[in-house]
Amino acid sequence: MYLTRAYINPRRQGAIKLIGNPRALHALIMGCFPDQPPTPPGQTPPRILWRLDSDDTRRPTLWTVSPTRPDFTQLIEDAGWPAAETPQWETKTYTPLLNHIQKGQRYAFRLTASPTHRTASPGPNQRGRRLPHTTTHNQLRWLTERAERNGFTIPLAGNSDDLGPDGAIPLQLQLRHRGKNTFDKLDHQDKRIRVALTTATYEGALHVTDPDALRALLTTGIGQGRAYGCGLLTLARLPEPTQRNGKAIR
Repeated sequence: MYLTRAYINPRRQGAIKLIGNPRALHALIMGCFPDQPPTPPGQTPPRILWRLDSDDTRRPTLWTVSPTRPDFTQLIEDAGWPAAETPQWETKTYTPLLNHIQKGQRYAFRLTASPTHRTASPGPNQRGRRLPHTTTHNQLRWLTERAERNGFTIPLAGNSDDLGPDGAIPLQLQLRHRGKNTFDKLDHQDKRIRVALTTATYEGALHVTDPDALRALLTTGIGQGRAYGCGLLTLARLPEPTQRNGKAIR
């Protein structure tokens, strides 16, 4: 597995088109993997996860996690700084980090996801509609409800006796950005349909409880919309808690 970081020039015409259309950016990204083997008929192709972080509006950052190494030459020529003296993308082997994950470790994390839920089934052998969560409360709850099964817990923020305004126990978790993007795509009959993608970008801290489950999340993603820049969770190490009088200060 490989983790890649590339930089986008938002003033380029090509970048403007890509940033506003996750489907177009996905198509370009998928064309940047020359060593990706063809998928046999009837099998699901290996997952390529990506996320576009736009905190720095002058230089948005594209992250990808992939089973083979990408070649982002075309991406940089279309939407980056092709004449820059410094490298405009960097790829690292992801396996050492994945192998290093152990139970009890603490990490900071970032995730852009499309939190959704299903409505009640309208009848026998029928599935309910999948709808987006649109409130801050439900978007936060969507992630906390999935944490344990994906190998982590989210620690408390401060004193556990300090309840939030809605009576909830505060966690080391926040929504960095909430948005909605609409774009066109072709359905299975090549008919153009309109897609509305509701997204939430989470930042916080986590404690590892099941390393294997967390590794699976890091390489396969979480939630819907993974083809459109959702589902990729990235980690950064946190300093170990300070010891004072034999007790950990967190």
